Amino acid sequence: MIKTEKQGLLQLLKISFPYIVITTIYTVLILGLEEYFGDHIYKISGQIGSVFGLAVAFFLGFRMNSAYDRWWEARKIFGELTNNTRSFVTKIYAYYGNKENFNETSEPDLKKMLKN
Repeated sequence: MIKTEKQGLLQLLKISFPYIVITTIYTVLILGLEEYFGDHIYKISGQIGSVFGLAVAFFLGFRMNSAYDRWWEARKIFGELTNNTRSFVTKIYAYYGNKENFNETSEPDLKKMLKN
């Protein structure tokens, strides 16, 4: 049996409060340094975003391509399964749906067929 603990919002705040405080202090410290020393602390080129953006675009492109290939393969297999099932049901209906097949086969013949 799986038991889950239901804890409320107060418990969540007790757990996350120290992390929120540390993050707030860090953010205020960095923003204070930026305001005090100006823009010369760090210089980030605008090209970094485009390089990382291009890398992420290629990564997502290949991932989407492989996901689409898997989906297409599953679609083909499911379509084949559907077609085979329809064909099988049609054959069963053609054989058992015909009353003449039951009239021609007697009970001793059925027992012989089951033994073979």
